[in-house]
Amino acid sequence: MFKKGIFLKGLLTAILVAGAALFLQGQASLFLQGALQKPSGKPIDDGFHSLTFKLYEVEEGGTAIWTEIQPQVMVLNGFYETSLGKFVPLAMPFNKIYYLETVVDGGEELAPRARLGTSPYAISVTGKENVFPAGGPAGIGTLSPDSSVLSLHLKNAQGNGTLIVEGSQRAEIQLKKTGSTTTAGITFDSSRISISRLNIEVKNNLDLPNGIAIQYNGLADWRLVDRDDFSTGNDGWACVANWDSSATRTFERISPNTPFSKAFFLRPNQNGNDVLKKKFDLTGIPHSMIRVVFTYHFLDSWDDEGAFAAFASQNLPFTGSGQQNGFFHIGWRNQSPNAFNVADAFGILTGYYECFSSVTDAAVQGEMTAWHSGNDFWLFFGAMLNGTSCNESYGIGNIEIWVR
Repeated sequence: MFKKGIFLKGLLTAILVAGAALFLQGQASLFLQGALQKPSGKPIDDGFHSLTFKLYEVEEGGTAIWTEIQPQVMVLNGFYETSLGKFVPLAMPFNKIYYLETVVDGGEELAPRARLGTSPYAISVTGKENVFPAGGPAGIGTLSPDSSVLSLHLKNAQGNGTLIVEGSQRAEIQLKKTGSTTTAGITFDSSRISISRLNIEVKNNLDLPNGIAIQYNGLADWRLVDRDDFSTGNDGWACVANWDSSATRTFERISPNTPFSKAFFLRPNQNGNDVLKKKFDLTGIPHSMIRVVFTYHFLDSWDDEGAFAAFASQNLPFTGSGQQNGFFHIGWRNQSPNAFNVADAFGILTGYYECFSSVTDAAVQGEMTAWHSGNDFWLFFGAMLNGTSCNESYGIGNIEIWVR
């Protein structure tokens, strides 16, 4: 006869070996080895015995969360082998520690309860920071995976979360919707990443690292690499007396604050023909062409005069013999509307704001393109004006640098 409390710790053992989680006809089962002894220390009689197994969430007391009776378990020299889950499914998630209690031939429960080892957690692996339940979301680095939207929650609270898929020929992730025969894959063969059935929806920003381009039919698309909108300052621009001069001039940052032009722009505020210029650095950005897109503002009393934008290869694109090959290249020109202070052909006054009244008179979108693979280049903006800035001037804004 077996009585509760007569077994010392270790007399009833449940040894769970690696790989002991089996799947028989779709039902998870757990292989178990145990030893049963009489109070005298001798093995119980050989033969078939009825064993009742119970799982608890606590080491003592509590209520069993799973019970299974196996009426004929062969015991030889006190040792037996069986599988839990033969008759009653092991439906618990195995995401925590469980304790096993055994009853022999309908007697009392044996003590102490045996703590399950690591093998049951092949059904559900649990650890200090991990949980792999038999069903539901799994966590790596977290015992509380987000169950609302995630099937797998990978977390590293101290740094980057990294998942590696490794194969001898290639690494591949296959994607498939239940009930569909169609699959899509992401593969890497040591040279490139390929995505089959590509139809990507980007709901947030798509950030490309330096040097990466989007190509279609073998042709690279334009990439926006810099923008000056003067929302916080002058963005490194300077003002000089002319494109071939280093004599500095003053300029100002202004917002016209009209319904259609609220962005800031820069305006020379000494002479109307002063030049705005800046050096751009494209180091680390592969390219062979540059496109500059901008907004040019005509301010005050222009009299059928011209505006220009230009590329240059250096700060002062001028030598003693004059402008030389490629040093300075005008890429955009525009003629102003004739006499801003009179009605245009439609009888509408275009506006006349002497000494600039923080309202733009007219603005046009400009664009110029150049072949250039060097790391840096200069931009120049100016106007063929002959008065002070209180009489006639210009402004530039919304400057974008595109490359391909």
